[in-house]
Amino acid sequence: SYCGALPQFCNPNMAGAGDEAAKIFVGGLPKGTTTEQLSAWAQQFGAVEKAEVKLDPLGYPRGFGFVFFQDANVAQAVLANKDNNVMDGKWIDCKPVVQGGGDGGKGKGKDAGLNDPTNPKLFVGALPRTATEESITAHFSQFGAVQEVVVKMHDDGTCKGFAFVLFQDASCAKAVLDNHANNQFEGKWIDCKSAVQMPAKGKGKDGGMGMMMGMMGAMMGGWGGKGGWGGGWGGDKG
Repeated sequence: SYCGALPQFCNPNMAGAGDEAAKIFVGGLPKGTTTEQLSAWAQQFGAVEKAEVKLDPLGYPRGFGFVFFQDANVAQAVLANKDNNVMDGKWIDCKPVVQGGGDGGKGKGKDAGLNDPTNPKLFVGALPRTATEESITAHFSQFGAVQEVVVKMHDDGTCKGFAFVLFQDASCAKAVLDNHANNQFEGKWIDCKSAVQMPAKGKGKDGGMGMMMGMMGAMMGGWGGKGGWGGGWGGDKG
């Protein structure tokens, strides 16, 4: 049992915890790690109900996945063992799937309030100028079905560096947030956060699109300055 492998983390009070407490996100996996290998690694701690390594559109492992243990205690033991979780000589990043406010409630500064696991919309920043609606859609489709992508472009047709992605299911957006430190697009790290949901006057079929466009318009006034971020995102940050 996990109490034998990691007795310092044995917590009998977790026995009655809900199923969600038994799930963990695992990022930074060694290149080429398969679902079978992830499951085998996790079984050293305790019985595994299910494991899954996410694949890209070509079927190659993306370097992260999820493990659902039969016992929530086991999942908590793995999380508590965070600094020592190693696979094939490489440290892997294990986090709770259930989050109270970004990175297991450990988010820092303004970023902490921008991670909402129930929100299917994401803001994606630090995109390269070569990014297009098609390439961004293809990239994020690895996490789940993408409903809409809005990219702000320069007059010359190059990307201004940010976009909005709307998933059909919030769990897909949540997977992107969980993978925050490892989200890379065309070899470059991109900054993915929950899109702040601003009130929309109309709730017709174009309401969602209108809200996203409004967010972009609000940001454009001062994207490069200190005041741009606060003014664009919520109006209550300097």
